[in-house]
Amino acid sequence: MNTLIISLLILCYSLVLGIIFAQVLLTAPVVFKVLDNQNASKFLRKIFPRYYLLLFLITILALLISYLFFDTFDILAAIVAVSFSFLGFIIIPLTNSARDRGWDKLFKWLHNLSVFNTLVIMVVAIIQIFRATTL
Repeated sequence: MNTLIISLLILCYSLVLGIIFAQVLLTAPVVFKVLDNQNASKFLRKIFPRYYLLLFLITILALLISYLFFDTFDILAAIVAVSFSFLGFIIIPLTNSARDRGWDKLFKWLHNLSVFNTLVIMVVAIIQIFRATTL
């Protein structure tokens, strides 16, 4: 397998991991410590759609690379990452609406779904980085 192609796939999934870790470890914990609830909410409503859109675009690139150069497992893994990134992007307005309307149970469920999406994308990225490094 061409080293450049393997490196591109590793780069895609490494970017995904970097974005997730930056969001989870740097941005989210600091927001509520630095900003009041109203400004934190405004900030998060701007950042999360961009977060999932960026994950979606990078995983689409990983899917294209996987489709053109890799095996079925790699294609399926990329499809999972793309699907969960897209789902995360789609549920953001629903999550915001549930929060605004005081639908706490729905908000909590959607928020947990968003966390689950991020975990799935992260696991796929880790698996794919390890797989690509062993080729």
